[in-house]
Amino acid sequence: MMPKKVDLSQYAEQIRIGGIEGGATRSTLIIIDGKGKTLTEVKGPETNHWNLGMLETTARINAMVQRGKAALEIPESVPLDCLGLSLSGCEEESTSRLLEDTLRKNYPDIAKEYVVSSDTLGSIRTGLESGGIILIAGTGSNALLINPDGQTIGCGGWGHILGDEGSAYWIAHRACKYVFDDIDGLVQAPQPIHYVWPAIRNYFNVTDRQGMLPHIYGNFNKKSFASFAIEVAIGCEKGDPLSLHILRESGILLAKHVVALMKKAHSDIKLSRGGLNVICVGSVWKSWKFMQDGFVEEIHNSRILDELSLLRLTKPAAVGACYLAAEKIDCIFDKPYDKNVEIFYHYKRDNYVKPESSIESKIVLVPCSNKTAEEN
Repeated sequence: MMPKKVDLSQYAEQIRIGGIEGGATRSTLIIIDGKGKTLTEVKGPETNHWNLGMLETTARINAMVQRGKAALEIPESVPLDCLGLSLSGCEEESTSRLLEDTLRKNYPDIAKEYVVSSDTLGSIRTGLESGGIILIAGTGSNALLINPDGQTIGCGGWGHILGDEGSAYWIAHRACKYVFDDIDGLVQAPQPIHYVWPAIRNYFNVTDRQGMLPHIYGNFNKKSFASFAIEVAIGCEKGDPLSLHILRESGILLAKHVVALMKKAHSDIKLSRGGLNVICVGSVWKSWKFMQDGFVEEIHNSRILDELSLLRLTKPAAVGACYLAAEKIDCIFDKPYDKNVEIFYHYKRDNYVKPESSIESKIVLVPCSNKTAEEN
């Protein structure tokens, strides 16, 4: 005889559910009760096991949970009812299973149950209930489609060696590559390098390209390297043509993630209110005004959808990790998806007006000699 299922609703205020959103830069833990009320929030360091190793990653997860328990005066020996882990680097089931096994072995009092998934899933479940696309453009980039039947399909997320197109890392790398190739005379940069090259030297505290090699190889730090994208964004604010060109390229590449996933999306998603819903996560989206023309033009030219809404989260993606954990233990409560997001751009094919002129047509390419570029 099957055991009688316990109605958790009568114990809702006593239930404790955790959710961690973990990336390659920082992590956030939220603990809620069985009614969905947020009880505490804890900030922590990165939790990407590909960068840290499984032992260090699980140690950091444990430390965050114990801090959360302490804030709620929960003894360390009392486990959470369930912990949702939406972490960068947990795209494969085997990896997720290993992470859970390591936690259970080394830290048996963290939680009774676990749900382990990628950071993309936690983000999308924070703002969308029935399906859509999450497009992450932070230090790295990644995209995930969730169809209404629960099917998930990814695009990107392969790291800086094989992917990360449109991300902060990609922007920084693109800027360096344009400068190196231009000075070598291998390939002329599409716009003059008179802002980007001095910005590189100043940011990395180098005097020439040889000085860049330790930053790219021996002492490479992805987060630090990717942060140069901020200088490119500053260049855009100042009207630098090459910086504007790079951010436009970033927009095009991020749009290509959407186009790739749309080919595998159910028709119901395309017909959602506001069209296809795309949740955009990551610091690169702060520069949307410089990426917009490239992004929208790529979407328009693809001719695969007629309407699209870009959304930003108003709550941490750790909320979505909590929702996943609650569902794991059949804890039911109303989830305010509409309040967790806001629309920052809406595209409709019938209303699209192509910009009168692109950056490329406004700027005359100015060749520069290798000597001048290296010395300036």
